[in-house]
Amino acid sequence: MKKRLLGKTGVTVAELGLGTAFMAAQGQAGVDECVARAMERGVNYIDTAANYGKGKDEEMLGTALRGRRGGVFLATKVGCVADPGGHRKVDSLMAQFEGSLRRLQTDRVDLIQLHEADQRKWWTDDAVAEVEAVSHTGPLIKDDEEYDLASAPCVEFLHRAKAQGKARFIGITGKDARRLARLVEAGPYDSMMVAHQHNPIYRNAGHFLLSLTEQRGLGVAGGAMFIKGWLAVAQEAWRRERPAWMDDTFFRAYFGYLDLQAQSGIPLPELTLRWLLGEPRIHCIATGFSAWDEIAANIAALEKGPLPADLQAAIDAVGIVHPLRYQGRQTL
Repeated sequence: MKKRLLGKTGVTVAELGLGTAFMAAQGQAGVDECVARAMERGVNYIDTAANYGKGKDEEMLGTALRGRRGGVFLATKVGCVADPGGHRKVDSLMAQFEGSLRRLQTDRVDLIQLHEADQRKWWTDDAVAEVEAVSHTGPLIKDDEEYDLASAPCVEFLHRAKAQGKARFIGITGKDARRLARLVEAGPYDSMMVAHQHNPIYRNAGHFLLSLTEQRGLGVAGGAMFIKGWLAVAQEAWRRERPAWMDDTFFRAYFGYLDLQAQSGIPLPELTLRWLLGEPRIHCIATGFSAWDEIAANIAALEKGPLPADLQAAIDAVGIVHPLRYQGRQTL
């Protein structure tokens, strides 16, 4: 597979990475096969989190990487676990991270990140209930509030993890490009993952974030690029019965894209992945997997290279800078 430089980390990573959030259902043997075969094809970026499967995904990945750890750029995350208030305590975050290292069967990861760093809970001492502590959709940082973005306990934790040699690089993840840009402006980060915010429909990352990450030299991985599967499996039923959350702007963009896909004759997942190659400021596309066939199809799609210029431009024209509706929460 072709590789790209992951920003100022100096590491080259394959254009396709693996996200582990949905891998556990196939069992350990399936995970072992997927990781081994993906690495044989050149995939070397793997992203996981303490939150995925309440640590089970890290355990399974650690087992799959026995004897292979040196061949991957391994990223994990702290936060979004059942530790109310722990996100504001350096020692609690270190304990979470050390648990991840044990589960991953390693003494160091390449990248440690704050999970959903655009959430307000990281940056304020307000009490947080357990349901919010574990949530991927908690309240976001507010425009009219000031936060300790450069010196919060979570930032101190990242510095400590790096200084102790337990992480080569430090970073953040999130689903709101505009708020993530605010964190990048204030923070010391090496790399990051942005989810849902750059794809054939949503262009929020390009509008709010990617010029800044390029300027600062951050590595950028894109996550959840298929928007909960909507850009891999066409939701044609929505033409007839529109979901309550879907406004006219999203409707026109989504079905404009599906119409272009039908005209092109290119399978929808392949079209989405190859369109993503047109953004050089995103260095790795991390996709989830539940079987080897899914990874193999994604590799085959990306190995075909970027789309023809006229098709790329036509898809470019349907994208929108627009609030993301995600599990009942609106961003932007």
